[in-house]
Amino acid sequence: MNKIHSFLTLLFVLITCNLQAQDKEKKLKSISVGYFGEMITHPGFKVSLSYHIFQWENEKKNNKTIKKSVSINPSIGGYYHRRYQTGIVALPEFAYNRTNSKGNSFSIGSGAGYLRTFIPNTYKVTNTGDVKKVNAGYNYFMTNVFMSFDKKLKWATKNPVHLYIKPQFMYALPNFPNGVGYFALEIGLKYSLK
Repeated sequence: MNKIHSFLTLLFVLITCNLQAQDKEKKLKSISVGYFGEMITHPGFKVSLSYHIFQWENEKKNNKTIKKSVSINPSIGGYYHRRYQTGIVALPEFAYNRTNSKGNSFSIGSGAGYLRTFIPNTYKVTNTGDVKKVNAGYNYFMTNVFMSFDKKLKWATKNPVHLYIKPQFMYALPNFPNGVGYFALEIGLKYSLK
């Protein structure tokens, strides 16, 4: 599992570095910071970057412009589930984004990455019969599917700030018997860059 962990970490770093080296159309478009609640009530945080790979515009009959894009969003975060586990997530995501003329947007997408859990209060019995506290946890391959709704805040005019809500379903492998599903709710602020 350490090889898988190293590979996924390296892949995440390479994707992020490669995106930063792309041309102007693919530069960093926004930074998001939010509450990441695994099963809603297990508190955590998540930080994401958004790079647009493709973008285009459609003009409606009423002269309103709809902006559309495909983005890759590397993210890192974590959550705390009291007396059960703490999870750290590295999850690059692909998304289709649609922004209306008022600046509000809707996104749908999916990702694949890495989940590392840490289990508290774990003990083992040594060969001599002593009880010893140990560090325990698991490495998982994780996927997710999500929808995101962004609302432009009226007071943010120069560089728009959006309030977003992002429900998502995550699935981690391997687990008993095959995998385990998680629902997470992410709520936060997205800062758009010029």
